[in-house]
Amino acid sequence: MTDTRLEPKQNGKAGTLPVNEIFYSVQGEGRWAGHPACFVRFNYCNLGCKWCDTKFTWEAGKVEAGSEMLPDEISVKLKELISEHDLSPREIHVVLTGGEPMIHAERLSQLVISVRGAGFNFIEVETNGTIMPTDDLLENISWWNCSPKLSNSDIAVTKRIVPDVLRKLSETARADFKFVISDHDDINEIEKEFVPIISREHIFLMPEGETRDDQLTRMGWLLSKCSEHGFRFSPRLQVLAWGNERKK
Repeated sequence: MTDTRLEPKQNGKAGTLPVNEIFYSVQGEGRWAGHPACFVRFNYCNLGCKWCDTKFTWEAGKVEAGSEMLPDEISVKLKELISEHDLSPREIHVVLTGGEPMIHAERLSQLVISVRGAGFNFIEVETNGTIMPTDDLLENISWWNCSPKLSNSDIAVTKRIVPDVLRKLSETARADFKFVISDHDDINEIEKEFVPIISREHIFLMPEGETRDDQLTRMGWLLSKCSEHGFRFSPRLQVLAWGNERKK
């Protein structure tokens, strides 16, 4: 597969983060599905899967400019978003996503300090599990939503599976591992490649599909497979609600 990723670059003031978008919605997947959340989406990715639904964060010719923002500027924006709904930061999760947010790990540590100082107590990171977190992040992130990539991503196995990172996240006991499933081969691959590394009870399977109908068609089959293998099931609420439309 041709690599069409843009390489990370920093413009403007030192210490800024390349923010693609910040919006208020609900968490759509995993353990915290349905919980109100502010999303901070960053540009750039270290993998670039062929089926990625956020190519607007990393692919040449598709990346949206966004803004270079300091951590305190991001925290102010988050507070402005929830003030529109008369909500307290304590009631809202902050989800750091991408792209691949861990590309910016060193600067994320300062962002976590700022966000917690603004009153937000629960911070999630959505990551592909290939970049080792700093000690600060391991200690201060409330939950890790890790989405390791399967062979259907067309990414070389040595790039998409980094066992030491997966183990380190698993050892926090504050991490889940989510996989989008289209067929039996995907489940067999999880059993072979990932169950030896991470605990079965923290593996979530989600139905593949860009439309509500696609999701519903696979849901019954996948629920049965979860009970058969001892995995957990997660819906993809954003697809059920809005299909492949971006919700902001």
